[in-house]
Amino acid sequence: MSTSHQSKPLSSGQKLVLVALLAALLAMFIGSFVYRMQGAGLVVEIKQERAPGKGGMGGPMGGIDMEHLRELMTAQEKNPNDPKVLLELGNTFMMMQAWDKALEFLDKAVKLTPKDIQVHRAMGMVRFERKEYPLAQKSFDVVLKMAPDDVLAHYNMGILLKHYMKKPAEGDAHFRKVVQLGGAADPEILKGAEKELVPGGAK
Repeated sequence: MSTSHQSKPLSSGQKLVLVALLAALLAMFIGSFVYRMQGAGLVVEIKQERAPGKGGMGGPMGGIDMEHLRELMTAQEKNPNDPKVLLELGNTFMMMQAWDKALEFLDKAVKLTPKDIQVHRAMGMVRFERKEYPLAQKSFDVVLKMAPDDVLAHYNMGILLKHYMKKPAEGDAHFRKVVQLGGAADPEILKGAEKELVPGGAK
């Protein structure tokens, strides 16, 4: 998230960074990594397709594979209604912090695949970055209706409600759910939720 948000800084445990599973991206067609919004505390899992042998996240534009981006744009021009391409474009522009452009593609994707959890989660992140907090909450609500035990959605909802919508009790309820679910095998998510539940621990 950009530094323009007027909110008290989170603890070092909440200052999450971009984590890319480069080995998986190199070895498989489908890679998966967790994109952590810097300074915001929100987290999203992003899935991207890459052919074996292609490079990982190296290159210009903050680590974005620009050749792959051009390929995606070409594919989208040929088939404007391919939801997988639209989602990947949305994810890519998210990493570039081009929120308006990301929203453009994700808005199309969510209309084509209204039951795709990844699309709604990404939409929530973009809405959050645009400071459209009620709309971000709506997106995360959709995820939780489809997957009540989705740890990322609970964690993101907790951050959103507690730190940006001034609803600490509601936010903590989501953090307790994250702890109950054991952070879904993500120690940083679990640690962050536990700190949020300690009085003064997230300051």
